[in-house]
Amino acid sequence: MKAAYILIPAAAALIFGAVYVPPPGNPVRDWWAALSTPKASLAPRAAREKREAARVVAAPVAQADVPIYLSGIGTVTPYNKVDIKAQVDGVILRLNFAEGDDVKVGDSLVSIDPAPYEARVLQWQAAKERATAQLENAKANLWRDKQLLQKDFATQKQTDAETALVGQYTADIAEAEAQIKFAQTQLNSTTITSSINGRTGIRHVDAGNLVRAADNVTIVTVVQTKPIQVIITVPAKALAQAGISPGLAELPVIAYGQEGVAVLDRGKIEMVDNTVDPATGTIKLKAVFANEASKLWPGDFVDCKIVVENRRDGLTVPSIAIQHGPKGDFVWVIRPDNTVEPRPVRVRQTLGETALIDRGLQADEQVVAEGQYYLRTGTRVVIVPELPSDKSDVSSTE
Repeated sequence: MKAAYILIPAAAALIFGAVYVPPPGNPVRDWWAALSTPKASLAPRAAREKREAARVVAAPVAQADVPIYLSGIGTVTPYNKVDIKAQVDGVILRLNFAEGDDVKVGDSLVSIDPAPYEARVLQWQAAKERATAQLENAKANLWRDKQLLQKDFATQKQTDAETALVGQYTADIAEAEAQIKFAQTQLNSTTITSSINGRTGIRHVDAGNLVRAADNVTIVTVVQTKPIQVIITVPAKALAQAGISPGLAELPVIAYGQEGVAVLDRGKIEMVDNTVDPATGTIKLKAVFANEASKLWPGDFVDCKIVVENRRDGLTVPSIAIQHGPKGDFVWVIRPDNTVEPRPVRVRQTLGETALIDRGLQADEQVVAEGQYYLRTGTRVVIVPELPSDKSDVSSTE
């Protein structure tokens, strides 16, 4: 009796399954189709999926002469810097410059009231003239006393006194001449001139103010920016590996903007410092740039690249072709049968959009520049000029 109860539902299910067909899109229908499909028919589908080609953008392995750079962060500093300060006390009558003016050697910058120093020059000139007149009188008296002494009409004491007066007035003249030079120097210092070719900055003292030499106040600062220098900090180990020794080193250097793309100027290394910073293990290099376009400003930071070597027939690929894996850098190489394989490479340097390869590639090969995401070893590829962007895909779908 129990067997009858079990067979009746089973038979009903078989009859219902044979009659009922789920509508398209129904999950039951997909499940039923998967169960009813023989496993042998799935093999061609897998083969078709394996034969499907991935679209990629290819780039040839280029061969050319490539400069090898040593990179470092540089701080732009003036080639010369002069703080304009008063050497004498007085009231500033005029500032003979505008802030930001370009000045040359000898240009007048500040005029201090010269009247007290002019009077001092005149004072000591008068003292010299008085001492000169007294000297002439003393010499005349001495000559007369010597004549009288020979005839016993004068004493030796009187002659010695006149001789002493001649020496005294001669010393007075020498003192007056020294004081005149000192007073004239002070008078000249009332006009402050530029000692370098450069550009003025923001003034710190206005006209009409009293300045004192003892206060050591900077009136304005003049900096020389043509040429200009950059202090570059690089690892001492990298410097040694590049074969650069301390002292003078005439090496080309290029200054880039902080984004590392725009070239600001080209110059040369003037010297390498003779001391390594023990705290950081770095060493400083001094580079000089003509700065004709005035793109380098004191206090700015620039990305500097020093040309330490020129690699002949170097192999380069686009930097976007370099992939980073757990075992290091690699690229996808397109084989002659249009399948790809990963190839480990050693990157010597990356500059902008170009990477210089030390090892792993040959000049007659192609690498995948775009489309690496779906690649596996042996994947067949189709080379296209460019891949559609996500935006274009969305637009086409809509």
